Amino acid sequence: MTYFLWQFMNWDMLWDWSIPMTPLPSWLHFTSTWKQDNFKLPNDDLQGIQKIYGPPDKIPPPTRPLPTVPPHRSIPPADPRKNDRPKPPRPPTGRPSYPGAKPNICDGNFNTLAILRREMFVFKDQWFWRVRNNRVMDGYPMQITYFWRGLPPSIDAVYENSDGNFVFFKGNKYWVFKDTTLQPGYPHDLITLGSGIPPHGIDSAIWWEDVGKTYFFKGDRYWRYSEEMKTMDPGYPKPITVWKGIPESPQGAFVHKENGFTYFYKGKEYWKFNNQILKVEPGYPRSILKDFMGCDGPTDRVKEGHSPPDDVDIVIKLDNTASTVKAIAIVIPCILALCLLVLVYTVFQFKRKGTPRHILYCKRSMQEWV
Repeated sequence: MTYFLWQFMNWDMLWDWSIPMTPLPSWLHFTSTWKQDNFKLPNDDLQGIQKIYGPPDKIPPPTRPLPTVPPHRSIPPADPRKNDRPKPPRPPTGRPSYPGAKPNICDGNFNTLAILRREMFVFKDQWFWRVRNNRVMDGYPMQITYFWRGLPPSIDAVYENSDGNFVFFKGNKYWVFKDTTLQPGYPHDLITLGSGIPPHGIDSAIWWEDVGKTYFFKGDRYWRYSEEMKTMDPGYPKPITVWKGIPESPQGAFVHKENGFTYFYKGKEYWKFNNQILKVEPGYPRSILKDFMGCDGPTDRVKEGHSPPDDVDIVIKLDNTASTVKAIAIVIPCILALCLLVLVYTVFQFKRKGTPRHILYCKRSMQEWV
């Protein structure tokens, strides 16, 4: 054993001569030059060394095992019969509503409206309609920027001035267009029209050709503007109650040149103003959607307290069904009672006349009848 250990150390070890040979509690100190991780001393040699030199003073800590990589899990192939693609989200139910959707003119609540070139122009957000002969022209609504480039959406007021130009208002600015062309230098500040005009905007504007004046309305007051002098007339603003019967803050106004009346618009209604007596005509306000836009839908009927036509039809169908059920419930028991009486009468006759005679009587009767 000693010879084997000596040969082994001479073959693969270097001695450290600085450590005494005896006693040797830890007699063997060496630096390994053999880097073989798989080498393991046989068990009988290990026991022999420990028998001669004794067991080691300290048990070396066990070596930490190398980290293991988890086994690769193979993914089974997808079944071609199944659709593994993610399902798209369900679209929202109900009426779609998204930015840029074209509005319906019969919904009302416009920003403003006016008569331009003897046609009614109706504005709402970034859209406008042209209305002629109580109907919307084909191809409308149209984007405002497609027709009047440079004009912002949601305008406050518009009118046609004495020069035939279109004047648009929004906030504290106004724009002047010749047909569809923006005039140079615009928009201008509203205060450039003259002192006294509301600096933050107006509700509506209208030009009276007969007197050559333009009227601006804001809240419960109005102003008069001279198109010829390009200045505000003195003595204004005045209370809107001078125009007896019209609402405060009208959203639009226009003069009907054929009948000579002035019309004021707000919400879904309009007021017909008599220019001679300066008073609203009796029977107003009325629905502007019905009288000018050609709308005759369920909106007006619901407003007047009537039910939509579909609901009326449903009620009528239910009433007819109920009547039919009642009739059947009465007729069927009557028929059954009559059949029962006939059966009882037949049985009674059989018992009275006897079965052979009755059958014979029936045969004779049928022979005579044939």
